[in-house]
Amino acid sequence: MTDGLTMDEALRALAALEAAWKDDNEALSALAAGGTQERPLPALVAAYGEHAMDTLMALAFGLRSSMSDEEIAELSDAVSANIGARMSSLLTQTLKAWGRLAAPDDLKVTKVIAHTVIDSMRAVTEDPSKTEVLPLLATFRSYALNGV
Repeated sequence: MTDGLTMDEALRALAALEAAWKDDNEALSALAAGGTQERPLPALVAAYGEHAMDTLMALAFGLRSSMSDEEIAELSDAVSANIGARMSSLLTQTLKAWGRLAAPDDLKVTKVIAHTVIDSMRAVTEDPSKTEVLPLLATFRSYALNGV
């Protein structure tokens, strides 16, 4: 997994996103009660949001694994010059700060962060108003299981 997240962390974050979307407090509580070695849930969901937005922004700007270093540098310049990409970065920084400061079992904060992450993910899809959340999360779950 990229961005410092393990596969298990990505899957736990995705489970939290799904639980928040379904308003399933029981599932969120179970996820928040994670082990002593696990990242607190609000911080994890925010960190996953950053990973998801970085992935979606790269795809939106046309990043491909076959690009040359020069093409990647040009793409990086284009992303840096784009106000939407800069705003996305500010949003994820804010969510991460809030997630780190929140109590590990604060389900209200976790839900707000999760819904913001979901809305951000939907915002960069082709038709945000028609993007179904659960299939979108399933796609990201598949990516996590395949190490993307």
